[in-house]
Amino acid sequence: MSTVRHLFTARLAKPKVEASLRALVQAAVFLASADGEVDEREVESLVDSLRAVLARLVGSEHLDEYGKVAWLLDEARVARQALKAGASPFLASIAAVLEGELKRDAVRVAFDVVLADGREAPAERAALETLATALGVTVDDALSPRPA
Repeated sequence: MSTVRHLFTARLAKPKVEASLRALVQAAVFLASADGEVDEREVESLVDSLRAVLARLVGSEHLDEYGKVAWLLDEARVARQALKAGASPFLASIAAVLEGELKRDAVRVAFDVVLADGREAPAERAALETLATALGVTVDDALSPRPA
């Protein structure tokens, strides 16, 4: 019976995990796009950072099920297109999906992506503040070390 319950719970959780992961990708794309360019190091950081958050959420044993690199990259491409429709609806859609610690994770992942190219442009700092505000967190809180 517990195996059946576990499978049932896993099937119900998958759409929520995927929606949260998609929103994390969108947050990173929003910030990485702020300076007008997304370079290869930022893309690599996006994948690495998201997989780390995902491992914490679902366990490393499920990482390859949820965190397929091709899927993450496809979601990033979709997010770049969606962002062209405007920042406000884009950010509102992210905020509607993410809950609790995932809001801080979104800011952390996005910031890691921005720093991957070795610099933080003023436009990226402004976008970081905008993202954090839209998610209802502060930058300082989001970037502070996680309690052990």
